[in-house]
Amino acid sequence: MTPIRYATSLWTFYIKGEIKDEHNFIVLRMPNTILGFIPLGAKTNKVPISQVASTSTNFRMNLKSFLAGLLGMFVGLGFLGKSPVFGIIMLLWGFGTFIDAFEIDLVVTTTGGQDILVDFLIFEKAKAALASDEINDIVSGRLDDTNVREQTDRINENSKAQTDRIVDAINRR
Repeated sequence: MTPIRYATSLWTFYIKGEIKDEHNFIVLRMPNTILGFIPLGAKTNKVPISQVASTSTNFRMNLKSFLAGLLGMFVGLGFLGKSPVFGIIMLLWGFGTFIDAFEIDLVVTTTGGQDILVDFLIFEKAKAALASDEINDIVSGRLDDTNVREQTDRINENSKAQTDRIVDAINRR
């Protein structure tokens, strides 16, 4: 799996989260901020691949942020003539809040039933789907590797093919 770097917010586009695999773990690194734009470390979850049950993506809208963003934009537009600096600040804040109201979540469900949410910016929807697909592929590969029946069938097919090659070699002599 190639590491997937993603933005978590419109105003903190410079702060990236990351999803990658490390040997037998899926590493989910999510940035932390102060006041929404000052970076302050990151939260890191290392989930063993054997403990991942499934992944999915979820689109949702935060109604409070949506309404607050609309209100901020209207207030900003109203103040543009009276106090342009305050109007522009409110307009930008309202726009950012409005955009952040639309959220894409990558949901990683563990075998213990725990859901780990990774927030993506709405513009990063393709990366959320890619991360979900790649994690599901890794889990599927691990399940194939631990399936005794499939491994036995594979060994038997390889053994039969090797026997056929040896018999053909002897017959040609």
